[in-house]
Amino acid sequence: MTGRRAWFPLLTLGLMLGGCALRPPAARPAAPAVADWPYAGNDASGERFSPVTALSPSTAASLTPAFRVPLGAVGTTQEGYPVESGGTLYVTATGDLAYAVDAATGSVLWMYDPAPLHPPAWAPEDSKGVGLGADRLYLLTADDRLIALERATGHVAFTASVADPAQAYFESMAPLVAGQRVIVGSAGGDEGARGFVAAYDAGTGAQLWRLFTVPPRGQGWMAKDGFHGGGVVWTTPTFDPASGHIFFGTGNPSPDYFGETRPGPDPYTDSVVAADVAGGQIAWAAQEVAHDLWDYDAASPPVLFRMGDRLAVGAAGKNGYWYEWDAADGQPLTTPVAFVKEDHRPPTPAGTVEWPGPDGGANYGPTSYDPALHLAFVAGINGPETVYSGAQTHHKNTVDLGTGEGGVPGASWTGTLTAIDVRTGAVVWQIKTPTPPIGGSCVTAGGLVLFGQEGGELEGVDAGSGQVVWTEQLGAPIGTAPIVYRGANGQVEVAVVTGGAESLKGVFPSKAAGALVVFRLGGGQGPG
Repeated sequence: MTGRRAWFPLLTLGLMLGGCALRPPAARPAAPAVADWPYAGNDASGERFSPVTALSPSTAASLTPAFRVPLGAVGTTQEGYPVESGGTLYVTATGDLAYAVDAATGSVLWMYDPAPLHPPAWAPEDSKGVGLGADRLYLLTADDRLIALERATGHVAFTASVADPAQAYFESMAPLVAGQRVIVGSAGGDEGARGFVAAYDAGTGAQLWRLFTVPPRGQGWMAKDGFHGGGVVWTTPTFDPASGHIFFGTGNPSPDYFGETRPGPDPYTDSVVAADVAGGQIAWAAQEVAHDLWDYDAASPPVLFRMGDRLAVGAAGKNGYWYEWDAADGQPLTTPVAFVKEDHRPPTPAGTVEWPGPDGGANYGPTSYDPALHLAFVAGINGPETVYSGAQTHHKNTVDLGTGEGGVPGASWTGTLTAIDVRTGAVVWQIKTPTPPIGGSCVTAGGLVLFGQEGGELEGVDAGSGQVVWTEQLGAPIGTAPIVYRGANGQVEVAVVTGGAESLKGVFPSKAAGALVVFRLGGGQGPG
């Protein structure tokens, strides 16, 4: 296993900007007539790259509102990432509601409500989306169910139990469909749940394998007494069919901020892990932060991309660094680079101010990648928090922080969008945003990067230069990333969910109702 601490000095952005010029972009293939977005990351690699060339920095101003579909109750946060296939949008809302929406008209074709839900009392119900199969879609619920729905009707095909809410588990990620397997991950590590990733048969819902990321109580670094754990899998894995490997990030060990009860590096936590999709065996693991004391999960989904003749995997951490490894063996390919302010020390009982705080860096929002420019676009959260550490009695189904975190009076929470050349690890450009772009980004073959902010701005940026070329205020926080697709009707559309992030609602409160908002290139105002 490759593992090392991520304490690298913050590189001087000006030097990197001055010393790294973009090479001429490679020729782009002709855009297909239909360009769906069927995965959370558009394809199994997680690149969040749309082959649509028509949407570019020069045409972004032609985007006009098409329709808006209300999601959930007023004031609820919304973290659902939409997907689109065959002219239908599929999106989730708080409460694990699932919607099928006509992408041309905005009409709701069906809605599924898994109520009643019985998650742990403290668990959020912010679903991050669905996994699409050929005829079904797959939904995880806050009370640990995997539900298969018929795509055409929304009728339940099967329900499978993933975990026990009484053991502090809950689910929120969008499942990954990898052939005939549905890959799911656990949440609840901050409450002491023992992290895992598991595979289920896409046809029957039978569990095929389960891989735990931390040892059982009393083994390895896990204390014999108490209800500790961690290493959960917050977000959707990526998949390489050629090697048969899935790649997923893991969360921090618990107790979060008090490390004396969990000596050593706490392996497989705060890591990117490669595992065999057929049987769940670990191929390699690369640790971003050893013996984490800051709640610096590897929460942003890994992204796969070609680097010469090899496949690489990149990931942005909550500790505010971008990493790259060889997908075959986990060996580092570049030196990690910071994309937000870095100023941290070990937490103390009196409290220490950390940059980024536990809700900063790169949270669950995905990175996007442009294969012609060789650029990864990392959305960063710049904000401090005070972290306190000390011995704490932890009871089952209670938060296992040891001892807690708090705000920093007068501090502002801003953001960054950073373009990193994956061949060198150098920052090509960086823009600062007034509020965090926690939801991540997407990029088109036309060279336009799209992302949203907690302040409600949906923005388009020139992928080559970092110049902001288009902004639309949506009137509600944006806690997810847009998708871009060209449907069967030939129209290019941008879809995004508003409602904001659960972790930042205290900093950016909103009474606006969340919605699925769709823009259309070149006009075509729709209903609603």
